[in-house]
Amino acid sequence: MKLRRITIINIYLNLTVQYIGVTKVILAITRQKKKLRKIKYICLRLGRDAFAFPPLAKNSIKSVGITDLWLLESDVPEEKLEQRNIKYLQGKQVYVHLADKSYATSIYEELGVLSDWLAHGVHESELDEFMQRANNLKGDLEPIAHYLFDTRAKEAIFQFLVGITKIQSSESVFSGRHRNLTVIHKERYKQFREEIMEILHKPRELDEIVKLTKVNESNARRWLAKLESQGIVVKTRKRAGIGRPKNIYYLSQRLRLETK
Repeated sequence: MKLRRITIINIYLNLTVQYIGVTKVILAITRQKKKLRKIKYICLRLGRDAFAFPPLAKNSIKSVGITDLWLLESDVPEEKLEQRNIKYLQGKQVYVHLADKSYATSIYEELGVLSDWLAHGVHESELDEFMQRANNLKGDLEPIAHYLFDTRAKEAIFQFLVGITKIQSSESVFSGRHRNLTVIHKERYKQFREEIMEILHKPRELDEIVKLTKVNESNARRWLAKLESQGIVVKTRKRAGIGRPKNIYYLSQRLRLETK
């Protein structure tokens, strides 16, 4: 058992030498993977039994009481950790309320909007809207920011939380490309629907759809469910080895006949 663990670590550490930007992590190796789910900290799977956690997670991991646990400090390419942080933030929804309209977007997208807006400065006429959205996002960010890897995404969160305490005024209103997310959200769904009509002539898994349409996984799941309820898309499940069955999506028979 110990020899197998050492081999995994040696292989992994040799690979990380090729990267320049690395970040410190706690490497947890155990066969009792289910117990790791009790930990609030985000993690990155590096192998069958190896997981990277933020350094602050060390005490939480020890407290779970895993008997075969092996912990050590290591370096991981920052880009891998950044991607994991971003994917996590993209999967978390935040609800935005504007006048009589309400819509859902990802924490990652809303953070990008408000960070750009904050850098531009806030005009007096839009201060109420900005503060409403900023406080709403703050309430969702604060409970999770502590548990992320120490990458640029986490730094952007803390910069935003500090920034909204000293907002600079602007002489012009913010007209960034993401300002009106309600319109963008509808336009993106329409574009997604058109792309789905093309790419689902053959069955595809969710990962393929996300890659081809370039939308985040959270939006893809929600929009596919909507298309499924409209009878445009059909979903089936396929089991491949150990683990949960994968969802496979394809156009309904009616639409396949119509588009021939």
